[in-house]
Amino acid sequence: MNLHRLKNLLQKEHTLSPDKWKGAVVFLCDEERVIFIKRSETMPTHSGQVAFIGGHKMQHEHDPWISAQREFSEETGLDSTTIEFMGYLPVIMTSRLQAIVPVMAKLSIPMDDFIQKAKSNGEWDVMIPYNWEDLCREKDWQYAWRNGYTRSPVLFHPMRPHAHLLWGATASIVWDVLRRYFSEEES
Repeated sequence: MNLHRLKNLLQKEHTLSPDKWKGAVVFLCDEERVIFIKRSETMPTHSGQVAFIGGHKMQHEHDPWISAQREFSEETGLDSTTIEFMGYLPVIMTSRLQAIVPVMAKLSIPMDDFIQKAKSNGEWDVMIPYNWEDLCREKDWQYAWRNGYTRSPVLFHPMRPHAHLLWGATASIVWDVLRRYFSEEES
C-alpha cells in the first residue's frame, strides 16, 4: 500500500465539535500490514471481536488524535511517539449510535519490533497484523443480511489463515479506506 498516496486522501483537520463524537480508534498500519486486535472475551462490549485499538474520549480531550494516542499508549504499553499521524477518516456510527472518529496512523518503528514490544492492558487477547494485500482482494469481502430493528446488510471479511471475522464498524472503516484508495487510483 502506498501510504504517501493514502495520506493525501485523508482529512488533515477534524471538524466535529467535542460534544458530537464519543471516541476514537487508531487505524494502524505500515506499507505491508494493518494492525487489528481481537478484543478480550471478558470485555463488557464487543468481546471477542476484531477491532482497532481505541476507545472513549476523556472529557478534556477535544481532538480525536489526542484520544487515539492516549488509547494507543494505554492498550499497548508503548509511547505514542511510536505512531505517526496520517489523517482522519469519516466518522463511523457504532451499533449503539455513538460517533467514533477513525484516525489513521503509521508505525514509526518496524512492525516486528512493535509486535514484540506491545503488551495488552487486558482489553485485547491477540494482536493481528494482517496484510494489505489480503484486505485488497475484493472477492474475499462478503455481506449478509442482519435482521434487527430493520433489515440491513452487514459487510464482513473472513481473515485467513487467522480464523477471525472482520465485520461491523471496523470492517466499514477498512472498506471506506479501500474505496477511497482504489477510486482515486482509477481517476
